[in-house]
Amino acid sequence: MKPLGTITMCFPHVDEDTKTTLQSIMEEAEDITDFTEKLCDKVCSEPSSPLLEYFAFYFPYRISYYKLIDRLETAGKVSDLAEPLLLITKVQKGLRIGWDEMKSSIVKALNVAPNDWIVTHLYLTWRIDAEHLFTESDVDVRPIEAITSSVNENKDLKFFKASLLWIEANAFLREYKRKDVVILLRQALTIARKFDDQIMVANLLRFLANHIKHSDVKQAIDLLISLRELSEQLGYRYGIGMVQCELGFIMGFRGELDAAFEYQFEYSTIRESLGLSTIWINGVIAFHYNQAGNGEKALELAKTTLALEDSRNRDLGYTRAQIAWALIILGRFDEAKAEIVVCHELVSKSGDSQPMAWYNMVEGILDKAESNFENAVTNFKEVLKFYEEDPILVFQNICLLNLTEIEIEMLTEESLDEKIESSGPWMKKLEEHAKTNDLPGVAAQSKILKAKLCHRQGQYDEVRKILKEVVKIAQAPSMKYLNDLVISKFPDIIIK
Repeated sequence: MKPLGTITMCFPHVDEDTKTTLQSIMEEAEDITDFTEKLCDKVCSEPSSPLLEYFAFYFPYRISYYKLIDRLETAGKVSDLAEPLLLITKVQKGLRIGWDEMKSSIVKALNVAPNDWIVTHLYLTWRIDAEHLFTESDVDVRPIEAITSSVNENKDLKFFKASLLWIEANAFLREYKRKDVVILLRQALTIARKFDDQIMVANLLRFLANHIKHSDVKQAIDLLISLRELSEQLGYRYGIGMVQCELGFIMGFRGELDAAFEYQFEYSTIRESLGLSTIWINGVIAFHYNQAGNGEKALELAKTTLALEDSRNRDLGYTRAQIAWALIILGRFDEAKAEIVVCHELVSKSGDSQPMAWYNMVEGILDKAESNFENAVTNFKEVLKFYEEDPILVFQNICLLNLTEIEIEMLTEESLDEKIESSGPWMKKLEEHAKTNDLPGVAAQSKILKAKLCHRQGQYDEVRKILKEVVKIAQAPSMKYLNDLVISKFPDIIIK
C-alpha cells in the first residue's frame, strides 16, 4: 500500500520502535485491512509495548473491524490506553457500561499517555462516539475545552481540528441545525484531505451524503460514488457497507422499498463479516417494512433491537417507535400505546431534538387508526412543522400520505356526491411533493389514495383503472411491495 496519513501522521510522536514496526507493516501490506490484520497478528504473537498495543486496537476500531478487536481482547492485548475504546465497542454491542466506568477508563488512559499528541488522538477518537452514546457528555465540557485550547495553540496538533469540527457538527445535529452540520463537515473534510487521513475522509463523505441527500440527492449519490471508489482503493470494507446503507435510505424515501430492503440487507451482511452487531440495522429495515404496510415483518425485526436497551444509545426511541407502528398495523392498539409511552420516555431523555418527531409521528398513526382524526392531524402537522425549515423527505412522505387518507375519510356525503377530483389540500400537497422531489413510490401510493377517493365516490371503473396503473408500476423490482398495498387497501377488487 502507499503511505497513508491515517498511519504515518503518528510517526513524529511515537518512539522509534513503534514507528519502525508500523512503517514496516505498512510497506508489506496490500491495503488498510491487510495492514490492520498484520499488526494484530504481530501484537498477538509476541510481546509488545502498551503504545503498539494501543495502535493495534486503534486501527481495527477506526475501520470497524470488530473481529480483530475481539481477538485482541481474548489475547489480553488491550492496554490501558485502548481500554476506553474497548468500552465503546461493548456499548455498541448492547452491553451496559455506566458513565462513571467510562469516565474512569478515559481518565486512567490519559494519565498513561506518553505525550500531548497521543492524549489528543485518544481523547477525540473516544469522544466522537461517546457523545452519541452518553447524554452525560453534554455537560462534561471541561475536558473538550482543554483539548480545544491545546489544538488551537499547538501547531503539532493542527490535524485534530477536523475531529473538533466533527464533534461541533454533532452538537448542531442534536439541535437539528443540519445546514450548520454540512458546513462544519466540509471544513473537517478539507483538513482530513490535507493530512491524508483517508479513513476520516471516507467517513466524512458518508456523513455529508447522509445530510445532503434530502435536499440534493444527485450530489449525495456523487459523494457516495467517491466514497465507494476510495473504500475499494483502501480496502475499507465498512466504507463499502456505508454506501449500501445510504443508498438504502435514498431508495427508502423515494418509495422504492424493495430496493431499500436489498441495500440494507447487503449492509447488514458486511457488518456481520466484520464482527459488528446487525441489531441496529434491523430497526432501519423494520422502518422500511412499516412504510410498506408489513407489520408482521416490521415487528419481528424491530423486536430484535430491544437487545440494545441495555446500552445508553440516544436513538433508542426509534426502536420503540418502530415496534409501536408495527403493532398499529397489526391492530394491536393497546400494546402499541404501551410502546408509545416508553418511546416518549426515551426521546425525552435523549438530549436530541429530532426523536420527539418520531414520537409525534407514531402517535399520529395510532390516532388515525383509532379514528381520532383531529388528534392525528395535530400530530402530523407538528412533525411537518419540525421539518419545515430543513426537510427530511421520508417523514414528510409519511405525514402527507396519512393526512391525505384522513382527508378522504372525513369527506362528507355531499362532497362525495359532487365527484370532486381531489380530496382537498393535503392530496394536492402530496401529489406536488412526490412530483417535485421525484419520488416514484410515493407517487404510486398517492394513486392508491386517489383510488380510495374514487371508491368512496362509487366510481368503481375509475378505481380499477387507477389500480391497474399502480400494478404496472409494481412490476419494477424496486416497488413490488405496491402489489401488497393494493390488495390490503382493496381486498374485494380483482385487477386483471
